[in-house]
Amino acid sequence: MEIIYELDEIESAAKQFLNLVNDFRISAFSGDLGAGKTTFISRLCQLIGVVETVSSPTYSIIQEYRNDNNEIIYHIDLYRINDEEEARNAGIEDALLSGEICWVEWPEKVPSIFPEKTVYAHLKTISSNKRKLIVELPS
Repeated sequence: MEIIYELDEIESAAKQFLNLVNDFRISAFSGDLGAGKTTFISRLCQLIGVVETVSSPTYSIIQEYRNDNNEIIYHIDLYRINDEEEARNAGIEDALLSGEICWVEWPEKVPSIFPEKTVYAHLKTISSNKRKLIVELPS
């Protein structure tokens, strides 16, 4: 499925994405640097009740948030991860297998760690103000 949106429509696009992924707990977001992965995940967090400021976990690798229902949401950035062993040592596999919501940027860095029921979403820049999110649900 494709969701095409202007940047000022990101909330609507994020709602569509949440309705689409429904019961899936892990979503992996790929896309060029600057395509808006962190911005999109930040909006998803807001929509499910995270009140903290959501920031890029590029250096921390994993950010943990809680929403107003006290659910844990992991925001993971694999950009600086080099291999599966480094991912395991950083606790990424534990987060992915925790049953909690996990939104992961740069999944192509370590594709082997993702469970079968992962949603893959690719964010493409159409123009400076327009994005296309291509969503692939697990079968």
